[in-house]
Amino acid sequence: MKRKNISISSLQAPILVNTLLQNLRAQKKFIQQNIIPVLGEARKNNDGSIEENDLKKITGYYGLAVPAILGEAFCVLKGRKMTGKERLTSTCQGAMTGLFDDFFDKQRLSDEGLKEFLLNPGTVTGNSTAEKLFLYFYATALANAPQPNLMQEKLYRVYQAQVLSKEQARPGLVYEQIKDITLLKGAESLIFYRTAFENPPDIKEEKMLFCLGGLMQLSNDIFDVYKDQQQGIHTLVTTAKKIKDLRLLFSSLLEIGYAAAYKTAYTRKNIKSFLSIISLGIFSRCFVCLDQLEKLEARSGNVFEPARYKRNDLVCDMDKTANKLRSLGYHLRTSR
Repeated sequence: MKRKNISISSLQAPILVNTLLQNLRAQKKFIQQNIIPVLGEARKNNDGSIEENDLKKITGYYGLAVPAILGEAFCVLKGRKMTGKERLTSTCQGAMTGLFDDFFDKQRLSDEGLKEFLLNPGTVTGNSTAEKLFLYFYATALANAPQPNLMQEKLYRVYQAQVLSKEQARPGLVYEQIKDITLLKGAESLIFYRTAFENPPDIKEEKMLFCLGGLMQLSNDIFDVYKDQQQGIHTLVTTAKKIKDLRLLFSSLLEIGYAAAYKTAYTRKNIKSFLSIISLGIFSRCFVCLDQLEKLEARSGNVFEPARYKRNDLVCDMDKTANKLRSLGYHLRTSR
């Protein structure tokens, strides 16, 4: 009887899953103690500019995942634990994210008004509850950042990328334009999140962050295809005709990002652990969603047409056990 070969990655997978769950639990506890009271005050003084979904993004999405996945991954790369200041700063960065997006999407704050917020936060007070909450998190992040000027500079670059991304609401963009906007927006965001942590990245690490950040934005777009389609946003997913081509692009960008990671000055062991966290936490999930979208394509004459599908068809539920297992399988197949 032949013994089946069991890869090291397969043996390490349960440990990685448990580590991710522990990191998420630790961050949820931090949010409960440090962020929930702030949001409670915002609820009391809400002028209607904040919805419950905005608060959920802070407690259950950006404010949770940015520190618990990206932040922990950065620390693993460095071979040390996250400090209290880094956790607070990273959490505030995550909390800012949804509010920042809403200034473009819902609040309709002018580009110049938002620019003033970012460059001179100490001179503005905010005209709405949403603006005041954003300024609170921004001021707290700056006060605890290892290099506040660098954080401010990188956030301004995120702002510039966001302004450019408004082009995606207009018809006529070609594939390469959409691709460039997508990758730039994600790259600048990840580089901004990195500023919460000690020792700024060197050129090689910044190149890695640029590659992986762009891929993270594409990952968001894969899961947001229904919302973007409804809002008339042209992304690489809403404009795709063949999911196979999108999958090839995703896989290619993943390879480039992984190669860039192994060119950094960190130890190979730490790089591998870093990539494992973001693979299981972010990238492997996208292959599950791509599988779902590819099945839809087969139903519409082998051409992907998101306007023809229902919400349930396009939204990939990663809370389902079957999808979690598929995601783990993709992680094991694509890990390096």
